[in-house]
Amino acid sequence: MMAAKKVSFTQLTHNVVFASNDPLPFAEIMASVNRIRPITTKNPKNTIRNAISQSRMLVSTGDGRYGWKPRLINDSIIRHTIQAAELTANRLYWDSDVKDAVCPTFFASKKYGDRSPIHVALPNGETSDFSLEMFSAGIWGTSATPEFWAWFHNLNAQPGDHLLFTVIDGEEKRYRIDFQPRKERDEGSIAARNREFVEIGLKLMQKRPYGITTWDFTTYLLATGFYRHPVPPDPFSELWHDGIITPVIYGEEPDPPQPEPEPLISALFGQAIQEYDYENPPDLPRAYDPNYGRRHARKSRKARRGSVTSFTLRVNHRALPEVWRDIELAEDNTLEDLHLTIQSAFHWLDDHLYSFYLSGDQRDRGSEIGSPWSDTALHTHQVQMAQLDLSEGQTFLYFFDYGDSHEFDVTTLKINPLAPKAGYPRILDYHGEAPPQYPDIDEETGEMSWDPYRHWQS
Repeated sequence: MMAAKKVSFTQLTHNVVFASNDPLPFAEIMASVNRIRPITTKNPKNTIRNAISQSRMLVSTGDGRYGWKPRLINDSIIRHTIQAAELTANRLYWDSDVKDAVCPTFFASKKYGDRSPIHVALPNGETSDFSLEMFSAGIWGTSATPEFWAWFHNLNAQPGDHLLFTVIDGEEKRYRIDFQPRKERDEGSIAARNREFVEIGLKLMQKRPYGITTWDFTTYLLATGFYRHPVPPDPFSELWHDGIITPVIYGEEPDPPQPEPEPLISALFGQAIQEYDYENPPDLPRAYDPNYGRRHARKSRKARRGSVTSFTLRVNHRALPEVWRDIELAEDNTLEDLHLTIQSAFHWLDDHLYSFYLSGDQRDRGSEIGSPWSDTALHTHQVQMAQLDLSEGQTFLYFFDYGDSHEFDVTTLKINPLAPKAGYPRILDYHGEAPPQYPDIDEETGEMSWDPYRHWQS
């Protein structure tokens, strides 16, 4: 006798919600499932709740009902700010809200996931297929089609103008795109929508003490109808960023605007910049200040608004050139951001002073830029990447821990003057296992697990 096939209440829950054109209250979902197959688990409510909470297709409409996500996003209008990089590279780079709207099943299980192209109606009557492509780590968008680019380049669009994406039918993958010059923005209405956006996010965070993921937030906005408004807000990353999130999580006031760093050249030629208190560094952002907990790199502010110049750097310890990390920073990221990202990439403790030497030689004090607490003319939190006047192929020195004297080569792999909006700095690639900051020592042989000074002996 064959055993009865085990019932999947998760699948039945999906079937019930999918079969309904309108979102359903929880009680109705549970009753419908129970009619199909009696729920015999110890806690029937938890069984259905778990089926809903673990699904990427069944989402809340914010009023106690749940619907099929690709259906709930219909009639949403999402604003996309045109970047300079898009005008030259023939690529569109998706912000989180557009990405979720054009691929609502991105995080769904294999059974429901669908990353096939969407069909986009253009104002000239033509239709263009937009495939979903990953251009680099965390950067998604589309190369679109020649038909789209022919229409787009005839617009004479400028950076800062907008494309408006309308979801016609999320299940059928049908969309529409319109162009809106920046000069035609209704600034008052957009500002009001932006405030509404932030207020929603802050309320959600109050309910979730550990924060809310980007995917959860965009899904909530789409499913609750926030984007079904004739005036869409500005793009997601321009409104929802560390300056908003960090104060809520840590109970801090946002950092005041930082003054522009002093020109690098004045320090390198020995001119005094300012009176400097090494114990209490001036102009030190909260993210860099150990008095506020674990220090972290600050995300580029310019890259939230549009294209930037980015710098891709390869970092390796001089004693282990075969182990490296590739890091990309925006023009307004500082050398302090670079230091903190290196520490994170190598899993070190950020527990000593450090300096960068543009000449690559730690004896060259004229090219030294020290930590905020170092006795140097310039300091890492005051110098932005754009001020270093780097060239591709140029290598400089990152010197960490003045006692143990760790030397890292930092080589400029690429300078991209039209890098897309993104969360810079970011770690692009890893190669090799990071060495421990403090090598283990074999008690019998006295040998270190790795020799940080072997390059001095060669």
